[in-house]
Amino acid sequence: MERAYLYSCNQNHDIENNIGEIEIPEFTMEHVQLIDEKYKLHYSRVHEIEYTEPSEEFGNNNNVNKLTSIFELNELFIEHEHSIELLTCKVNEYNSIDKSNKIQMYFQEILPIILVDEDNLISVLEIFTHM
Repeated sequence: MERAYLYSCNQNHDIENNIGEIEIPEFTMEHVQLIDEKYKLHYSRVHEIEYTEPSEEFGNNNNVNKLTSIFELNELFIEHEHSIELLTCKVNEYNSIDKSNKIQMYFQEILPIILVDEDNLISVLEIFTHM
């Protein structure tokens, strides 16, 4: 009786035995382009930011804060570009491997990059709200 239960559990709950049943996450260049477009949609607001040189008051806190924000935005954009470059490389690799490796790669390598980039975008939006 116990053997039948274990066999049933292995057949119904074991990932290796049911790999064909698991939905493989889709990941294509279109996904990477959508991530990039979403980011650049918000980042396009950077062009609206104007930095004005302080005239007589070199220690003007407002100008220093704005300049710091511009530098932070620039760094966040560079990090985003790096993420997009990594994701582009991962797309090619992802499409050339088998199902079981796709699942592992998606959750261990691709999803963390996507989540870091989403956090990056949240940081950009926070900077915009404080400017």
